[in-house]
Amino acid sequence: MTQISLGTARLGLESVTTVPRPRESVPGRPSHHPVDLLPPRGGPRDDADPPRTASVEPCRPVSPAGTRGHNVSVRSLGVDALLAAGLAASWATSGALSTGAAGAAALAWPVLLLATGHYRRGALGESRAGRVRAILGAGVRGSILALAASPFLTTIDLVPLAQLVVAFAVASGVHHLVDVRRSRPRLVLAGEDSDVRAAVAELDAAGIHEVVAVCLTPGSRNTSNELPAYDGLESAVRAADEHQADALVVLPSARPTPVEMRRLHWALAGIGAELCVGTGLLDVGPQRTRVLSGAGLDVLHVSGPVLDGPRRLLKDVLERWAALVAIVLALPLLAALALAIRLETPGAALFRQQRIGRDGVPFTMLKLRSMGVDAEAQRIALNGSNEKDAVLFKIQLDPRVTPIGRVLRKYSLDELPQLWNVVRGDMSLVGPRPALPGEVARYDVDPHRRLVVKPGVTGLWQVSGRSDLSWEESVRLDLRYVDNWSLGLDLSILVRTVRAVLGHRGAY
Repeated sequence: MTQISLGTARLGLESVTTVPRPRESVPGRPSHHPVDLLPPRGGPRDDADPPRTASVEPCRPVSPAGTRGHNVSVRSLGVDALLAAGLAASWATSGALSTGAAGAAALAWPVLLLATGHYRRGALGESRAGRVRAILGAGVRGSILALAASPFLTTIDLVPLAQLVVAFAVASGVHHLVDVRRSRPRLVLAGEDSDVRAAVAELDAAGIHEVVAVCLTPGSRNTSNELPAYDGLESAVRAADEHQADALVVLPSARPTPVEMRRLHWALAGIGAELCVGTGLLDVGPQRTRVLSGAGLDVLHVSGPVLDGPRRLLKDVLERWAALVAIVLALPLLAALALAIRLETPGAALFRQQRIGRDGVPFTMLKLRSMGVDAEAQRIALNGSNEKDAVLFKIQLDPRVTPIGRVLRKYSLDELPQLWNVVRGDMSLVGPRPALPGEVARYDVDPHRRLVVKPGVTGLWQVSGRSDLSWEESVRLDLRYVDNWSLGLDLSILVRTVRAVLGHRGAY
């Protein structure tokens, strides 16, 4: 079972189906629906809606089963075929392969991708990077298969053939990565109005999925008229069918019964849509979950976060060595920046400030000074100009920042001395935002969780907006990082940091 996060819900994905009815009738659609598995729940319904009786007839598909979300993208297939043909022609021209062998490989490559489901619409929660990894994996498996067939293909040099298949995979992977016209999975959300609105906001912000309709629980008011609204789970399958949705997402507030969920599974399967069930977990990565079954009870097991152990030790050793190498290479740049700071304003080029590290232990954090030497004294007078909440203090056009300081902040050059904090062991390259003592003094229960690991020079907060984030957003990102940490996540954040620094978003 895979998962995606929507607002306060973490959703498990599995295949299921049902039939509800719309709060508003859809013009041109018949009032009778051939699949009617769920009896209507109690609760208010529109006066215009006629009485509805539960049907116990077997599930009959309302559209060709298994086709939705699996439509072949002819354009994408055509691009991959052209790329494969071009590479095959190059291999044949160079003499590495015969024309026949190269042509056969070019014809087989799109067929292999088609067989592995590459041209289907992306599954719910599936990232573009995940699809690219799947393409590269298909290329590697194809190459291994070609090499394994060497005893039977004595007339073909299989090493160039394997290399050609790998080239196919790289070309298709790059094409898929830059394909801006890739279709998004279409979703119907079911639950209470407040949960649905929160989920819609999260999905819109991510831009990965498209919400096409909502099914609200009985008695739940529809406070937004932007999306078609339906009454309850008994209308969910109808909503999914009418809006050609790829999946129905049942949020925890929908409170379905086990029988309803089973019938939803049957009915959604009849129209080729998936069922995704919200677990109510907050920011729990799918790698930490697994389904356990016993004595007729299915439960979702959530493993604990990795806070200690060999992987944490490896992270610490690698980061300290990387920081040491980086700071040695950056010494000429640091010297030039320090000289420019001293020439612009009097005072030390390095700014030292107390921050709170792991387990609440204070340490002295180093930065290149980007403000005047009396910046801390001026802050009291600027409290009324704070553009953030009561915990964070940020002003986009802070008068204390010097001209050189604005350049340093724009490119995050003022944070280079923090590499020494990493070498010393006070900080990590990747971790939560380093907190000020005054902020920690105002922490509630949840923000204290940030202190169970070392703060970082960069982190999810850095690659997600930095100073543009609210206090709540910053805390949530840090907690997500702490609880779902992995070496792969650190590597991803480091790569995204480069893009964030070059884009200057939230840097002030």
